[in-house]
Amino acid sequence: ERQALAAEERVDIEHLLACIRPLPPDSKCESLLEALAELHGDGYDQVMVFTQYTDTMDFLRDQLSGRGSGRIMCFSGRGGEIPSADGTWRTVGRDEAKRRFRDREADTLLCTDAAAEGLNFQFCGAVINYDMPWNPMRVEQRIGRIDRVGQQHATIRIVNLHYEGTVETDVYRALRSRIGLFETVVGRLQPILAELPQAITRAVLPAAAQLGASSADIVADIESRASEAQAGAGFDIDAVVSDHLTIPERPRSPVTMDDLNRVISDPDLLPQGTEIQPLGRREYGLLAPGMTEPVRATTDPAYYEEHPESVELWSPGSPLFKPPEFLPRADQLPSSQTLKDILEL
Repeated sequence: ERQALAAEERVDIEHLLACIRPLPPDSKCESLLEALAELHGDGYDQVMVFTQYTDTMDFLRDQLSGRGSGRIMCFSGRGGEIPSADGTWRTVGRDEAKRRFRDREADTLLCTDAAAEGLNFQFCGAVINYDMPWNPMRVEQRIGRIDRVGQQHATIRIVNLHYEGTVETDVYRALRSRIGLFETVVGRLQPILAELPQAITRAVLPAAAQLGASSADIVADIESRASEAQAGAGFDIDAVVSDHLTIPERPRSPVTMDDLNRVISDPDLLPQGTEIQPLGRREYGLLAPGMTEPVRATTDPAYYEEHPESVELWSPGSPLFKPPEFLPRADQLPSSQTLKDILEL
């Protein structure tokens, strides 16, 4: 009986493969190649491409590698992956993957939502969503990897790829044009949009078809609930932030990280009893009075950004930062004087 089932299953698989072979090239993959070429042509040298599944990422990796689409890296739940000389892919750590992409060792980073959790890429100016998750807040998390303080591009580009005629495409388009999706996703719409995956599931899965609704019904329901939320009473923190909160301009600090590096490099300029051991470029082992073990500290913000869990940034605000008492605070310095001037006296 088992042999009969195995033979039947083999026949079914061969039939499916025979049906697939005549199909034209994947249209979405072709659109991805066009989007990458357009972004690179517009000056966006590095692009992040998000997929929902690792299998999809692997498929795109093979497709792009076989067409000479520039240098490629991957990041998923398996970690970072880079190509080897023999054509295989080698796994690297999380920090190493980010460092390589930041150092422009790849033009395209193919990734799953694992890269949308805790990795910051403000040096990259474009994101392509190859797969659109049914929860719009996950798209917002992806965009948040590059749309953050320190972004080096004046304008970031977000490209969303959809298949025509699908429920999720109709829903996303309607939400974006009619209720300003992504402009209001952080506000009162958040709990409403969180239910969107279940609504789309009921609409597209055959087993739930009798319970489902059309894309128009889904959008109408969300629009109705969104209007009620906007009209309801209560404190709207988003409205307060956007309408009333302004960030004042702050003068440039007269003390630079280079100045602080000169201080931490000279034991005579540190509080008495502080021990410093150089570990690398702008990286030190710091042992202050009262501490039982030294702590890794750096005066390089970029290095700290790569290793926030294992190193401290030695700057005002850090509990490790205890400048000598004879040095004035930055806000006490005259505008024409800097810490550098003091140290050169």
